[in-house]
Amino acid sequence: MSFLTDKWRSQAASRALRKAHSLVKQNRYPEAIRFLTEANRRLHSSAIEILLVNLRHDSFFHHVPTSSLASWPPHPDDLYADQPGIPEIDRQDFNATNVASGVFNHGSIIVRNMLTKDQVSLMRNSIIKTYAQHDKAMAGAPETETAPWFVPFNPAPREGTEAITDRGWYRQGGAELAADSPRGLFNLINCLQDAGITDMVTEYLGERPALSVRKTSLRQIPKDLNAENGWHQDGAFLGQGIRTVNVWIALTDCGVDAPSMDMVPRRMTNIVPTGTEGAMFDWSVSQLAVRDAAGETPPVRLQFREGDAIIFDEMNLHRTGVSPGMTKDRFAIEAWFFAPSCYPIEQLPIMV
Repeated sequence: MSFLTDKWRSQAASRALRKAHSLVKQNRYPEAIRFLTEANRRLHSSAIEILLVNLRHDSFFHHVPTSSLASWPPHPDDLYADQPGIPEIDRQDFNATNVASGVFNHGSIIVRNMLTKDQVSLMRNSIIKTYAQHDKAMAGAPETETAPWFVPFNPAPREGTEAITDRGWYRQGGAELAADSPRGLFNLINCLQDAGITDMVTEYLGERPALSVRKTSLRQIPKDLNAENGWHQDGAFLGQGIRTVNVWIALTDCGVDAPSMDMVPRRMTNIVPTGTEGAMFDWSVSQLAVRDAAGETPPVRLQFREGDAIIFDEMNLHRTGVSPGMTKDRFAIEAWFFAPSCYPIEQLPIMV
């Protein structure tokens, strides 16, 4: 019976792949992606998931972006003027208006209970399996053995893009690129859509967004990560003229016995100088510069329960929050969304 089931799944996946390739030949990328996504909910096919990663990337270059926004950045009313520090809302109050008010007036906003327990469990298990299969790959296992949890994403060369060569650097910092895990990315995009996050970001950015391959990650931060990690603003690396937002979601409780985040609870109006005296790295911000930039809003160590999220953009000044004596690793997902009409192409787009 198992053989018959496996044979049926294989045949059904082959039919779905043929149909998708036919749609792509007609330049109907969104239809092909939707069709394969629905098919894979039933089939859980490695071949489909690998193709979906590549189609989501390729579709960006066949997409004509249009924005509903006349200008950027917005200047929303401060709905949380009576809340000291970073405002907090619960899942039922999660919408683009509230998120924009928090991000642009306070630097970020915390959304409690963003994901359900089942979604948290799915994504935490996805991270565990992705890390394990990457370990096998580093030990010499071929992709046929590590798929669908680890298949390095290698997009076709295009002007303005570069191959991903620094996977060891990501892993050293406790991250796996979500695009390197076809099933992990499939699960992540489904969770983002089912939780209403993709629709919120679409309204927030004024157009259907694209994720960044280089900045969207499945994270397991070790409890003994070097506590002297760097303060930074992502805008220091991303350039000018972008529209972006990061949705960071805790998959374990963190902030007490597991690493969390340290954050300045306000939005910076400029990029704080990096590499100055006392900075750990040439890309990081020194403690003195953080203190000066924070002014009357000193950094805070954030605490999350599994399923909680924090949303911020490229101007936010933060670092991984680690203290000696922490006893647990921290699992999280980080999803950086960009508006396609002003996408920094070197970030490698993934349409959602």
